[in-house]
Amino acid sequence: MSEATARPWVLARPPRGHDCRSWSPQHLRDLPQVRREFRTWVTAAVEDAPQPRENGIEESVLALDELMSNALRHGRAPVEVEVCTSEGGVLLSVADRAAEDPPRPTSTRDPGQGGMGLGMIADFALDCGWFAPGDQKVVWAVMPSSTP
Repeated sequence: MSEATARPWVLARPPRGHDCRSWSPQHLRDLPQVRREFRTWVTAAVEDAPQPRENGIEESVLALDELMSNALRHGRAPVEVEVCTSEGGVLLSVADRAAEDPPRPTSTRDPGQGGMGLGMIADFALDCGWFAPGDQKVVWAVMPSSTP
């Protein structure tokens, strides 16, 4: 996918979420524990989906990991993570204190240099975006929980 055709991360608020869970990772070394707890939570949250998506849980775990690691590497502390059930999927929201620095997906870089995560998430997600309330930046994505 070229940068010209990549789905943008629009300035928008996410849909409403329900039955939420949250974390406050401080370091990259905190992410394995968050991923484990999220995998347990999302497995239970989507078990009632009419037709569970074959790789939906793994795509959601990967997307959350990308959003969290981006916030920890490129944002400013504190980082706040919230996951919720949402219409048609799972809402992932990650906030940091770098409000002036919007997400910048790229698809023109050599994949070996990294930086492909936001584009990958946008490809998997039902919807994605970001907004900046006060001094925060919140990056969010709704990952599908079932096949259409």
